[in-house]
Amino acid sequence: MSARVASRREACLTADPLFLALIALVSLLLSYIGATVGLVLGQLRVALLVYALGSATLGTATSLAISTAGTLVGTLRHAIDGRVQLKLLLSVGLPSATAAFFSARYAQLVDQRLLKLAIAGTLILTGLGMLLPRRPRAEDAPPPRIPPMLAEVAVGTVLGAVSGLIGLLLGSLRLPAMIRYARIATPTAIGTNMAIGTLTGLSAGVATFLEGQIDPVSFAVVAPTTVLGAHFGARKTGQLAPETLTRVIAWVLAATGVLMLAEDLIKRWLAP
Repeated sequence: MSARVASRREACLTADPLFLALIALVSLLLSYIGATVGLVLGQLRVALLVYALGSATLGTATSLAISTAGTLVGTLRHAIDGRVQLKLLLSVGLPSATAAFFSARYAQLVDQRLLKLAIAGTLILTGLGMLLPRRPRAEDAPPPRIPPMLAEVAVGTVLGAVSGLIGLLLGSLRLPAMIRYARIATPTAIGTNMAIGTLTGLSAGVATFLEGQIDPVSFAVVAPTTVLGAHFGARKTGQLAPETLTRVIAWVLAATGVLMLAEDLIKRWLAP
């Protein structure tokens, strides 16, 4: 038996079934809230799975696989309701998926704490910025200096690479950029963002599965509730006014950033 397989089996034996059930409930609530605004909110689930499995590698990769299952179902709901734009799925999603596949294989070589700190700060500032009243744009405002297609490919590549490194889909960073620069309706940005997250997660998930880093028991327990929450949350998107969606997105982004900053404290608090 290889060391990789032995490590995975040991994690399965040490994971507390009751604690996994608690994680499943938490994931249900977070996926429902997140799916209404095109996110998955896997930060808390990552911390809990790392504790339950006793391995940062297994916890991060398994949480990413669970997030992908949730986004897949949410994406189907958004696509049925016409909230997925194919152009952005190709220009942002494909570069993101490609970068995530390759970066996921080298995740252990990067200081993830510094990456998460930078991401958390960005999320908090972005969320607070979206809550501030915006000045009306001048009709003769100059066009962006960077061609939109180039910007879309760059955003997809960078965020996809970081996703593979830290085990998060980072839709919370991609979504405000799409709303602000792609100039598409908020519901469409939400649906397309979740679809891009699905492509990114599937790609990184294949890489981590090939490395034997996904715990099947935890996935089997937590994924179904995550999928259920994402399904009903995605249905809620079309029922909310754009202004309400923008405010919800802003608060979720800021709260996600705070949660990422507190992730290490949560891990230390849960540590035996």
